[in-house]
Amino acid sequence: MQVFLVGDPDKGGKMDFAGFMAGYTQFFGTPEQPNLPARSAMQVAGLVNPGWLVEIEVMAVRA
Repeated sequence: MQVFLVGDPDKGGKMDFAGFMAGYTQFFGTPEQPNLPARSAMQVAGLVNPGWLVEIEVMAVRA
């Protein structure tokens, strides 16, 4: 999982990694879904849609 975060104007232009992790832990690392996918997060200058603050790229494999 690669996460691209635009600087949040409400956070002084810094990426909201804590906000991302709050969403991430709602779905991963729970009793129902104990797996924690490898992830990397990086701040970027902008995304394709200027209104977006987050873009996530995921590769899934089913064994």
